[in-house]
Amino acid sequence: MPTAHTPSSAASATAVVIPHLDRLADTAACCRSLAAQTLPPRVILVIDNGSSVHTADELQAACPNAVVVRLAANAGFAGAVNTGIRRALELPEVGFVWVLNNDTRCPPETLAGLLAAVGDEPRGGLAATPLVENHGGRRCRIAPGKRLRHPWLVPVPTPPGRAPDYLCGASLLIRRALIEDIGLLDDGFFFFFEDVDYSLRARARGWRLAVAAAEIEHTGSATIGALGERQARYYRAGHVRLLRRYSRHPLAAAFPPFCFRLLADALQLRRAALRGTLAGWREGWRQHVTT
Repeated sequence: MPTAHTPSSAASATAVVIPHLDRLADTAACCRSLAAQTLPPRVILVIDNGSSVHTADELQAACPNAVVVRLAANAGFAGAVNTGIRRALELPEVGFVWVLNNDTRCPPETLAGLLAAVGDEPRGGLAATPLVENHGGRRCRIAPGKRLRHPWLVPVPTPPGRAPDYLCGASLLIRRALIEDIGLLDDGFFFFFEDVDYSLRARARGWRLAVAAAEIEHTGSATIGALGERQARYYRAGHVRLLRRYSRHPLAAAFPPFCFRLLADALQLRRAALRGTLAGWREGWRQHVTT
C-alpha cells in the first residue's frame, strides 16, 4: 500500500528503465517482480543494449508487460538509461523514472517505498534501495550509497549516522524535475561511476538524496563479469573521468589508487584485470571531459 508520504498519483506515475544485455532469464524475472508491485509503474521500458544471443521477439515474449527498445550496439549503462529516460519523458504524466538493473528482483512494496522516501518534498530528487547479494551462499547487504574518500574520490562505506555522497544506480528513482534541471546521465561513463557523477551534479543543484527501506535482490556483476578485463577497464576509465571532472589535481589523485590496483592484480596473478586496468587508464585520459 502507498504510505501517507507517497506523492499523489498524478505526480508519482513512474516509468521503469531496465538496461538489458543478453541475460534473458534475469530480465524476465525482474519484469515479473515489477508486475507484482502494489503501486504499479506506468510503463516498463527494457532497453536492449545490442544483445546477440536472442532476438527482439524473444525478449518481448519473455517480458510481455514491458516495452522493448532495441539498440543496434552496446551504448553502455548510461547510454541505455538515457535512451529509456528520453522515451519515458515523452509521457507527460510520468513524474519519476526508476532506473533498475536487469539482475534485480523487487519485493511488491519497492516502488511505493521509493516514492515514500522522496515524499512530497520538492527537492527530494533521488532515492535508492539497499541491495542483497548472494556471495558463495552468504547473503550480503549492500548499502544504497557510499561516501567518497578524498582526495582520491574512492568509494567507501558510509559511516553510521552519515549521509552518503552518492546513490547506487542499480535501483535509483529520479524525479522528472531533476532530469529537466540537470539533464541526462553522462554517457562518457560507459559502465561505473555514472551514478556518482549524477548524484554529485544533483547535490550541486540543491537536490536531496534519500534512501528507501525496502531491500531488493541483486545478482551482482551478472552482466559485466566479476573481476574480468572489461570490468577493470570500465572501472578505471570511469574513475579517471570522475577525477578529471571534480579534482583540482586529477593525475595526482588518480595515480595512487591506479598503482594499488595494479599491484593487487599482479600479486593475485589476475592478468585479465591487469590488462583492463591499463587499458582503462589510457582510455580515461584520452576522453573528452567537460567540467
